[in-house]
Amino acid sequence: MTTGFECRNCSAHESRPLYASVPDRFHGFAGAFTYVSCARCALVQLEHIPANLGEFYADYRIHTGDSTAYRVLRRMTIGHCYLERPGHGKALLDIGCGNGAYIKEMAANGWKAAGYEFDPTHAAALSAQLGLPVISGEQALTDHAGQFDLVTFNFSFEHLDQPLRLLELATRCLRPGGEIYIAVPNIEGREAAIFKDRWFHLDPPRHVSFFTKQLLRQQLERNGFSEIETRDLAVPTGFAGSLSYRLWNRFQQATWYAGIVPGLLFSAVVRDGNFAISARRTA
Repeated sequence: MTTGFECRNCSAHESRPLYASVPDRFHGFAGAFTYVSCARCALVQLEHIPANLGEFYADYRIHTGDSTAYRVLRRMTIGHCYLERPGHGKALLDIGCGNGAYIKEMAANGWKAAGYEFDPTHAAALSAQLGLPVISGEQALTDHAGQFDLVTFNFSFEHLDQPLRLLELATRCLRPGGEIYIAVPNIEGREAAIFKDRWFHLDPPRHVSFFTKQLLRQQLERNGFSEIETRDLAVPTGFAGSLSYRLWNRFQQATWYAGIVPGLLFSAVVRDGNFAISARRTA
């Protein structure tokens, strides 16, 4: 048993080591990070979050502009992971909106789309760039209580250092009958089991915790959601990135691109590398 941490799901103080001294293979920042499994609820999470976590997002690729080729590839490989439907004037909040590509697309599809980012400087610059509201800070979420029909966490929930607090605030942002949609890496999937600490979606220290389908369902129920549904997301980029880590012990772009085609074949069979869960707020 390891001690000296508090579980981000159940607040327990004991854990079991899982992966020790894992480097940041994606961006190559200095440091080594340990993932543990909570002894009570089994949530896999960083044992300790770096005090300077924000520094690991410097030049973070998802916050930067994309080339046309990358946008096309992204659409082909993970476009199906995002909830897309006509908005008909309904309001959407995307928490952890990155470079804003999703809210821009949803605005064009008839949604009153807004984003949320944790860095207020990035949020303000992105809002000015997109011409769409991008808010920041807990108070801003509180001020928008009951204003949205849909709240999304598109591969952002695993980044949160206080996931249950953000889930609570997101719930308050929804109107009664509103919908939540959360897409996350699947720590229980076969892809994670095969690649272990070289799994592309582990991404220390930016990925803080890995809620399972069961744990997310429990938290959604506690927050007053019903009609809870889950679906696996077959994504080839996980295999491609993991292959790069296995071969080079770091992110190697050429290997990643070369791994997309075998990744498509791999994810066609092993379809549980990521998953999405959706639910409706009870009126």
